[in-house]
Amino acid sequence: MLPTLKIEHLLTVKRAEEFSEDIERYTTAAYAPEEIFFANSETHLKGLAELSAKLSSAASIFADFTVCLQRHEYLPSDGLVLVAFRNLQLVLDAVNAKRKAMERALLKAFDDYPEVTAARLNNLMAKFRNGAQNHFEGKLPYITNTNFSTLGVGRWLDDEIINYFVAKWCRQSNTLGLSTFFAGKLLFADHSCLVARSGKLTADDERAVLRWSGRTLKALEIERWDSVFIPVNENSSHWFSLFIDFRLKRIQICDSLEKTCTTNRKKPISLQKNAQLMLMLLWLAEVLGRLRGEPVRLKNDPDTEWVCEPHTMVPFQPNTYDCGIHTVWHLQHLLQFREIRTGPEAELLGLAFADDMVGKRWRLAREMLDDCNIHV
Repeated sequence: MLPTLKIEHLLTVKRAEEFSEDIERYTTAAYAPEEIFFANSETHLKGLAELSAKLSSAASIFADFTVCLQRHEYLPSDGLVLVAFRNLQLVLDAVNAKRKAMERALLKAFDDYPEVTAARLNNLMAKFRNGAQNHFEGKLPYITNTNFSTLGVGRWLDDEIINYFVAKWCRQSNTLGLSTFFAGKLLFADHSCLVARSGKLTADDERAVLRWSGRTLKALEIERWDSVFIPVNENSSHWFSLFIDFRLKRIQICDSLEKTCTTNRKKPISLQKNAQLMLMLLWLAEVLGRLRGEPVRLKNDPDTEWVCEPHTMVPFQPNTYDCGIHTVWHLQHLLQFREIRTGPEAELLGLAFADDMVGKRWRLAREMLDDCNIHV
């Protein structure tokens, strides 16, 4: 996979930059938005990932070798082997650095050239419209071609796609990611999620939350957690998200509709659209605090350290259909930063929001296909 790397190179002490020429064969000799740039980048990234996996196996071999060293007298050849292992680590570092740089460039191109990305996404989705075969059967539970197609250009994401990424990304994390059905069942008056519940909440309500959360924790293999993410499907026409952070003592409601956010932030909290929903989240935080074994008291506590934001400032969608993509991307940021960020750090990690989120649609679609080894 690195034909220019000779064994003798590994047996002499090297600096990391001395291996750069060996890695440069993975350079993409083209520029976006040329199709060959995307094709070459994806091919090279796959090759670099395979190379990284092979080089990473050297760590376990090295561990076995050091055990063997303790069982015999030191030989001159042992020193050469140790140098080789050190150099293999340098090669691995160079491969991973190249991989990250190439991935950043590719992800940026998806966002910088939305028309090109949209064309690629349309071609991909066309392959799932032809024929009656469900490509995901036996590979991803609850996902069908119809669900997958909602990642297409200008489509409104459905529950199963959002639930898939919430479950996948929150698995074994410190965030309890609840399904899209939780809010309609336990936080709102009905499944439309238009009006938050009000009135007295009973012990049965608390037990229902604990049962649902307990099942989810078990399913996601989460042992220790300090935050909660909840996607909300409002009237089957809009998505937004809820976030409870026990560590930072913060409750946020994140909605990518600019008018909803900016208009309500100007009003007194009691008159804001999400005022009653925030009261439900205060109750939920108390219930889940007890589940965590670290109770919190928020009711009738004007001196609480907790910060409550019924309408958090977030990047806004410029259209009527990207709310679901924004909601999924809220989760990306909350898992990575514990808040929704803009600026260089998000850009560096390939997580920046874009005016046209088609690049994120492409990435999510490819991630799902890679997860179930569907190659199209």
